[in-house]
Amino acid sequence: MSVVEANELNETQVLEEIQRSNLKERVREKWAKTITFVSIVAIALGGLNDTMDAIDKVYNITLSQFTDIPSHNNLERVYIRASEDVLEETFGAPVYIKKSMSGDFIKYYNDKRFVLSAVTRDGAITAFLVFPKEGYTPNSAEHAGGEELLETAFSSNESVSDIRVNFSRSVSYYIEENTTGTFSNLYSSVAGYSEFLEPLDEQKQRLLSELSDGLMLGDDITEMVVSLRDAVTPNFYGYSNQGLEVLESAILTLTEYRLITKQ
Repeated sequence: MSVVEANELNETQVLEEIQRSNLKERVREKWAKTITFVSIVAIALGGLNDTMDAIDKVYNITLSQFTDIPSHNNLERVYIRASEDVLEETFGAPVYIKKSMSGDFIKYYNDKRFVLSAVTRDGAITAFLVFPKEGYTPNSAEHAGGEELLETAFSSNESVSDIRVNFSRSVSYYIEENTTGTFSNLYSSVAGYSEFLEPLDEQKQRLLSELSDGLMLGDDITEMVVSLRDAVTPNFYGYSNQGLEVLESAILTLTEYRLITKQ
């Protein structure tokens, strides 16, 4: 093949490549116009609602995957004395249900970022607890402990009116009731620490065990409570107008938590 023939062949290949590129671009533009036209026709023929619904769904899925907004919004709908219907309207059917000794129903809902434990009586929410999952910080601004509730030791809040503690193989926890907060005239704030959200180290085991034994034996537990509250940070919180007794039943055991949150 001569040099002239080789050059002519190269020029031909270049021209063909340019033509292919131009053809692809024209096809791409044609499809873009077609899709736009079909969308406009669909809206014009009454498909606007369906189109908007689809956009809303995509928007909500995006929010759910990449932000905490849906979870925060869901919790804002739950408050003491609200209708229990709001629970299923917001979270769907409960994933776990049990009944307290006093006859109250305790229903559990598994959100992507937390587990909600709600106590209901006579058609209304009377108490609930929020157990945040790793990486999620709920809005606790209305709580007695304020916005920093889950980041500071129990001792930062001085308005304690009642405490409960349990140290056993099934579940170990500390929970306290506080008399202040944004809506303290309607219900009490509750904060607690549970092992299923955070493993117990040796210090926490000792403090919980000593306080549990002291309560059972009727000892003066003042110093024990002070020591525990100084050393432990809350990892769940909630609100109640029934005191702490019913909420002790609402705290999940380690096995129950694993069952509810299993993948």
